[in-house]
Amino acid sequence: MGVLTNGTNNVPTDTTDILALALDIVTHAANIKALLGSHNLPAPDFSPDSAELPDTPEYASLRSKLTASLEDLRLLVVGPRSIMRSLMGSSNDLAALQVAFEFDFFKIVPVADEKGIVVEEIAKQAGMDAGRALQVLRFLCTHRIFREVKDGWFAHTACSAAFGRDDNLIGLGQYSMDDMFKSASSTADCIKASPQVSDLVHSPFTTHLGSTMFDYYDKNPDKAARFAKAMAGVTTIDRKPNVLSDIFPWDTLKGTVVDVGGGSGHVSLALARRFPHLSFRVQDSEKMLAEGRRVLGEEDPSVASRIDLQQHNFFEPQQAGGNGVAAFFLRHVFHNWADADSISILRALVPGLEASPAGTPVLISDRVLPCLGDGTPLHEERAMRRQDIMMLVGLGAKERTRAEWEALLRAADERLELKEVHGQGQTALLEVVLSN
Repeated sequence: MGVLTNGTNNVPTDTTDILALALDIVTHAANIKALLGSHNLPAPDFSPDSAELPDTPEYASLRSKLTASLEDLRLLVVGPRSIMRSLMGSSNDLAALQVAFEFDFFKIVPVADEKGIVVEEIAKQAGMDAGRALQVLRFLCTHRIFREVKDGWFAHTACSAAFGRDDNLIGLGQYSMDDMFKSASSTADCIKASPQVSDLVHSPFTTHLGSTMFDYYDKNPDKAARFAKAMAGVTTIDRKPNVLSDIFPWDTLKGTVVDVGGGSGHVSLALARRFPHLSFRVQDSEKMLAEGRRVLGEEDPSVASRIDLQQHNFFEPQQAGGNGVAAFFLRHVFHNWADADSISILRALVPGLEASPAGTPVLISDRVLPCLGDGTPLHEERAMRRQDIMMLVGLGAKERTRAEWEALLRAADERLELKEVHGQGQTALLEVVLSN
């Protein structure tokens, strides 16, 4: 069993000694405070103007160790029945969030006004009654989402202000509470209706809305626009392109990176800024590429000139192979598709690989789920498996372990070989080659 090294104590990761865990928490908290101090960074607080926390591996490691001990201590001292009761009641927490996002509470409450706004005015602007607005706001305050500054008056906290300042995060909240939360409630019904099949058609999203996710957004452009905002919001939290830049040696590539299913090209754009020796070809539907053309029109010509947009369906044979291809790149594509569809996408890549120089890699940016006993802290595994369930709900799809990735590659073509996994977990990049 692994050991948490905290500088003064070595606490086993499976300890149930509540005093040892408490001491471990003190040590890690002190280490975090020292790290912030060494970089002259202010300590976090609950105010709307609380400083951003460091986005560094050192801070992430300390945060992870502290969180692991905090969670285990809470489980032990609260007890299994109360923990389960709280978990089962979390639908009520989401119900309150749903109201706050749907009725625009995050924007109605002014971010810059510490005095706050009275609930009657919030309700008036939201178009609802003050009684239920008060119920929702007071409940959210218990999560430190908003705060009641005096009786019936509400202002922002750090949590609520982050959303009040960012329309993309508002879109993420609305999409999560509307499309996904409602669809999630149909998960058991979906499995009962199709107990042996999970795919785009046999998904809780389709069960709930009577249409697959892709068809639904095609028919409802307002919801599609909200989804696009949601995905942009996610990139400010845990899908940052700069992480992708750091975990793979892009400097070793020469030529054109073919970004398959690259949407509007926002990731290729970020990579092109960072690596001026590379060119990019973004492949997607005409609708996505139209947005890409708009974005490129506002970009520095020295960057935009290295990005080509090409209409292509990744289920069709890849035609972009050749001596100038440095790599084929697919970011967050496969977790949207069940195994049978993912195999078809991989097989469609093979003609492009066969036409390219030997060893040309397929770079797959997707999660690699932990395997049993690999030492991943439970809270980190939970975050990844939450995304796994999200893929199940929305698309009848899945995230995959390394073993599942290798099986998927073999099923598509015996020559597809997983050469290396760069990074890990949430930020993994799989390097795949076509062997001789």
